[in-house]
Amino acid sequence: MNKSFARLAGAAAMILALSLGTAVAQEHEDKLVIYASHPSEMVDFFADSFGKKYGIDVSTVKAGTGELLNRIKAEADRPAADVLWGGFSDTGGSMPELFEPYKSPELENIDPRMRDAKGYNTPFAASLMVIMANREMVKPEDHPKDWKDLADPKWKGKVVHADPSKSSSALAALNTWLMIYGRDQAGWDVVEKMTENMNIVLKSSLVFQQVGRGEYPIGVTYEEAAFNYVLADAADIIYPADGTLAQPEGMFIVKDSPDPKAAKLFADYLLSEEAQKLLVEHFPGRRPTRTGIEAHPKMTPLADIVTIDYDSDWAAEHRAETLETMQKIIRRTQ
Repeated sequence: MNKSFARLAGAAAMILALSLGTAVAQEHEDKLVIYASHPSEMVDFFADSFGKKYGIDVSTVKAGTGELLNRIKAEADRPAADVLWGGFSDTGGSMPELFEPYKSPELENIDPRMRDAKGYNTPFAASLMVIMANREMVKPEDHPKDWKDLADPKWKGKVVHADPSKSSSALAALNTWLMIYGRDQAGWDVVEKMTENMNIVLKSSLVFQQVGRGEYPIGVTYEEAAFNYVLADAADIIYPADGTLAQPEGMFIVKDSPDPKAAKLFADYLLSEEAQKLLVEHFPGRRPTRTGIEAHPKMTPLADIVTIDYDSDWAAEHRAETLETMQKIIRRTQ
């Protein structure tokens, strides 16, 4: 009798455990954790629209790309995030041990130039690095024409730029300069002369905010942020004549994430026609990557902008070395 009771109790416990396990698995399918360094308003908008569309509880953790990468690395044995939404296409490739490749079925509708050959990035929007000029402080005839013009002594202390170790957009600008002026000492000499004129801040959002408010006449920032001030008649965008990058922004699925199905569904959603139209409607400075969807009509056509052949493989491979060299320059010049 006791043995029978014990067997029944054991079977009941096993059924209960299996039931709880199933419940947990189902619960995970209804959750998504996003680590995000893209602008808060955009992250909140799409997290909310995605969550409501699919009945998924979406939570976000917001910080700089560098900080979030370090956090994901520290959590590698027990991931807490499902998705890193930030950086550029090379961000995931720079630390492939932290992310899972994913080929969304929606990729067939995405501009081939925006696709990640290694399969890590979900290319939901294209971004350019630009020079932003406060309209009241800098006349059009005084605009810098090339990136290296920022090294002109007249801009000493008048240029604001973010720390590339904290900001993926600042790192993308740095890589762009090296690809234009040389990845050797000659290129680094140009970068150092530019940096001598700059005030290096810890957050990329401070750049466009401070230029927009008139605290600095010139800033190095990403196109979407500057374009909002263009629409407000507060700033001008300068596309350097020696070229800039036009690269897809980053969205990566964390390896061994708790909710991989929800993460893949989020990737599919960002590339969908619905989400790409919402991107243009609500965030006019962003360039959609889906074919057949046009950017804001007041944006300069990409065909009219000099763009470089951005070497994302080199950027990913040399990320640590590039950041280390730049930190030495910042310490010498700031």
